[in-house]
Parts: sequence; C-alpha cells; structure tokens
Amino acid sequence: MIRWAAGRPAVVWALATGIVIAGGVAFTRLPLATRTTVELPQISVSAGWVGASPELIETYITSPIESAIQGVRGVRKVSSTSTEGSASLQVDLDPAADVTLTRLAILERMETLRSDLPQQARNSVRVSNYVPTELDEAPLLEISVIGAYTPGALTKIAEDRVVPGVSAIPGVAGVDVRGRASNGVVVSYDASRLRQLGVDPSELTRALGEARQVAALGLDSERGGERAIVLRDTPKALEDLHRIAIRGPAGRVFALGELAAIRPEEDAQGGFYRINGKTAVTLTITRQASADAIKTVARVREQLTRSAEALPPGIALRIESDQSEDLAKQLRDLLIRGAIAFGAVGLVLLLTLRAVRSTALVLGSAAVAIAGTALGLYLLEIPANLLTLAGLAMGIGILVQNGLVVVERLHTVADTADARAAAGRRIAPAVIGSTLTTAVVLFPFLFLQGNARAAFMPFAAAFALALFWSVGTALVLIPAVGHGGDVKGGWSRLSRFYHVLVRATLRWRIATIVVTVATIGVMTWGFISKVPRNAWGGWGGERRERVSASVSFPRGSDPEQVERLVRELESVAVGRPGVGIVRAMGGRQSGQLVVEFTPEGGRTEVPWLIADELTQRATLVGGTDNINVQPPEGT
Repeated sequence: MIRWAAGRPAVVWALATGIVIAGGVAFTRLPLATRTTVELPQISVSAGWVGASPELIETYITSPIESAIQGVRGVRKVSSTSTEGSASLQVDLDPAADVTLTRLAILERMETLRSDLPQQARNSVRVSNYVPTELDEAPLLEISVIGAYTPGALTKIAEDRVVPGVSAIPGVAGVDVRGRASNGVVVSYDASRLRQLGVDPSELTRALGEARQVAALGLDSERGGERAIVLRDTPKALEDLHRIAIRGPAGRVFALGELAAIRPEEDAQGGFYRINGKTAVTLTITRQASADAIKTVARVREQLTRSAEALPPGIALRIESDQSEDLAKQLRDLLIRGAIAFGAVGLVLLLTLRAVRSTALVLGSAAVAIAGTALGLYLLEIPANLLTLAGLAMGIGILVQNGLVVVERLHTVADTADARAAAGRRIAPAVIGSTLTTAVVLFPFLFLQGNARAAFMPFAAAFALALFWSVGTALVLIPAVGHGGDVKGGWSRLSRFYHVLVRATLRWRIATIVVTVATIGVMTWGFISKVPRNAWGGWGGERRERVSASVSFPRGSDPEQVERLVRELESVAVGRPGVGIVRAMGGRQSGQLVVEFTPEGGRTEVPWLIADELTQRATLVGGTDNINVQPPEGT
C-alpha cells in the first residue's frame, strides 16, 4: 500500500482532496447535541391521581399497570413505587430487546388499560425511555403561553393552536404541557324538582353518556372505490347540551337545560403554575436522539412565529430557555480555540523544523485525518457533542506526532518513490506501535456497562477514528506527496543540550530513578487528595445557577394556604436583577418555587442573597409539615 501510494502522488492528492471535501460536508451535517445519545434498556412509566393515598394508588393504578406491562415481550423486571398522588414504575428490559418497539408495545397496553383506570388518572399515564439524572439532557426549548386568561383557556389555546404545529416538526420527539387545566362542564340539578316531575336522575347521566355518538354505518362503493360512512353526533357547544332530550313519565320529553344548570368549569386538580408571577402554561419540547439541536430549534422558532399570528389578543409566546443558544456558543468557542491551537501547533513546527514545506505537510496530513474522522462520525451516526469533540481533540496530538515522525524519516532518504516507500515501511512498526499503545486505553471502554457505557462510548469511538486516520495519513499520504533529502537548518544548541542531558541521565541512573519515582508519588498523592470528585453528568452545556424552596402542609389543610405561602416566597425573587425565570407550582398540600438566574446573575452574590431572604421568610411560617430552601450549588 505504501509503495503503491508513493508511486501515484496525483491519485493520493485527489483522494486527500475528496476526503477533505467529504469531511467538511459531513461535519456541517453532523447532528449537534449537548450530550451523548442515550438509549438504555429501561423504560419509565408514571401516573398520577391527585389526593389519593398510597394504598389507593397501589390498588387502582400501580397493580393494573404492572400486570399489563409484564405481558409485553422483552420485559425482564418491573419495579414500582406508590406514593401519595402518584405512581412510578421502572421497567427493565432484556439486553437484546429493541427499546423503541418495546416502548410502543407498552404504550398500546396503556391505551387498552386506560378505560379501567380511575377517571382522574386516565390522562396522566406517561411512558418514556429511562434516562438517569446524570445523563438527562435539559429540554431543548421551554415556551410559556402567557396572557390574561384562566389556566383552562391557556391550556386549550396551547393544545389547539401551538402544540400540533410544533409536534409535527422533524426532530421534535415530544411536547409536554405543564400547568395544564382540564376544561369541562358541570351539570347540577335540583333533586326535589326532579322528583316533582317524576324524572329519574339516572336519565340525565344516561342522556349525557349517549350524547356523543360515533358509529360506522358501512361502506359506499363509488367509481370502483370504497368510502366509509361514519355517523358523528357530538355536542360542540353548551347550547347543544341544553337541547339534549330527557325522557320523562308518560312519554313526556324535557330538554336538559330545563332540568339542570349547565356551566363550564375548569379542573386544575387543585394545582397552580406561574411563570414570573403570571399564570402560564409551559410547553417543554424535547428533541429526537438523532436530531440536530440547532436546526430543530430554528424550525420550531419559525413555527412559533406562524402560530403567534393566529393567537387571540393578549396571548404571547415567550421562550424561557433555549439549549441551542448555549450549544451554539460552545461550538463557536470550540472552533475559535481549535483554530488558535492549530495555528500554535503550526508555529511550533515551523520554529522547530525550520522548513515551510515540512510544516505544511504535517499540518496537511492532520487536516485530512480530521476530515476523515468527521466523515466517520457522520457515517456511524454519532452526534457531535462535547464528549465526541473531546475525543477528536485528543486525537489531534497523535495526528501531528505521527506525521512529524514520518516527515523526519523522509529527510534521511533520497527523493525517489522507492526510497520514500522504503522509509515509510521502516518507520511503520514504530508509528503503529506507538499508536496502539495509545489505543490500549480505549479497551476498558468495551467493558463499561449501564450509564458509563452510554456516556463514554461515543468519546471512545471518536478517539479511535482519529487514531486510525492518523496512521493512514502518516504512512500513506506523507510518503506519496512528501520529499526526501536532507533539510538544512535545525537547532544546534538545542541538540547539544539534549545530548548533554541524555549523557547525565545515563551517568546518574540511580538518582534519575529515585527522582522519577518520587515525582510520580507526589503527583499521585496530589491527585488523590486534592482533586475534587464531581459527577460527570454536568457535561453538555452551561448550567444555570438556581435556588429552590419547597413547602408541604399536613393532610386536610386549606389548599389556598399553600398558594398564599408560595406567592409570598415568589415575591422575593420576581423582578430582581440577575433573575431569569421564577417558577411557582403546587397542589393541594405542597408547593415549590424554583428561581433560575441568568448566566451573568449566577456569577454574582444575588443567588445567595435571595436564598437568605427565602430562608428568613420560611422561618416565620408555622403550621407546615416541612419547608426547605435549597441554596445555590456554587461557592
């Protein structure tokens, strides 16, 4: 291979140019993400029933869901936790099971089971891929629907006019609505009046149940095709409910509006949700694992602009958080630093080699290897995130090192194809051996399991690709397009100093060994005792500082008391400089306040001041079960 390439420099030039172009195009099409793609063989299922005790949750929600899931193919074990108002299940799958297909099968079982669950819990069942906290990626976008409307009206506007358009965008995995309230109708009647008229109250229930009729009547054959005929009779407004017929005695027929009062009513299940002190509904948008975060956000923003034009007066869409902004900033910084590093490497090579042609050859081979690595990432569908780019950056040093070794070897042979090929073959064992010693550190990654494997395998893949291309470009590209022969120049004083240092090291071998062992011991001690241990889950974006406060009251307490207390705590943070978002949420017995700061505000004393004020307010509150203020994590 080396001899073939050395005799065909034009072909090698063409191949190198093609790889650079293909790698450049592939890099622009790599799906950009903040973190690595995670698809563990686990699935999470959750459901809620506000106000229900753990015993009721276990009997009417957890047990039926467990029974339905255990029959799904590929499920190995189901673990569940039932608490007051909610059920959480973790489904462990067989290692060989297809996570996507199994999740779809569980979703089908949940749809079949929905009618058997309590009415208040039927719409609360959620099925999603399990992602551990340290690998959990923040939502791609958070959008608030804000206006002088009730939570039910905001929910209907969001679900009817915003969610459908956003959900249909390529790259969007799902849209979750927070702060929702169900819109319904309350039908109330006077029992004594119904007795006077001889109308059984069950007739009202029956008539309401039969008010929505959807039935298939048959097929209509026309022009060689078939068309389904479906009867749809569904009330579309309160006036339609008023006209529903109720049977009375002696064949008498009443309208429902004559017998009962009908009024619209919202059901927030005792909860509340506000953003920066205003009633709001928040749409949490997540991306598909293989989708480009920046391009997906751009498409979502275009759709939001179109949706905003169709909203009622007084309704606004406000983007609360956008992960693509941090990602774009990181990529810009990475490109700038990469260019600076590449230029610095070129400058060092130019100063040490003192030959423009040799420097350009080493840098050119590194550029081809980088392009080849980007092409490999694209073909293997590995997204570009901080871990994969870190692996690529670590491989750049090997790229330059291998190229430099081969270039120096070419200086010692004649400028002929045979001589350059022979030099490449002689240096190949050393280049391959040194690269393999570096690649050995990747072998433990093959035995990683669970979360660590999901996080670091893309890093190892990028690093391995960079090493592979470094060997190829050094042993094939450089002998083909390089030049042999001695090169004048060099650093004579540096060479003499190196010779003196080597002779002294060989003369004082015992002292050299003692100093080396002592240095390794001191560095190991410093690493063990001084380097802090932190979770690696923080990779993937600038983490905003936050302060949170939570409060809970004993069962039977006034639900309005929770909202009053949270609103009081909310007033401490809303409108303060450096505060980005203030979220207030809660239910009948508990509430929570989360204060997120801007990147600039998080680096000041504001988070600590707000945490102190919240703590002072909390100490004055009585009658609670528990109240806790979580200060910022920074120091």
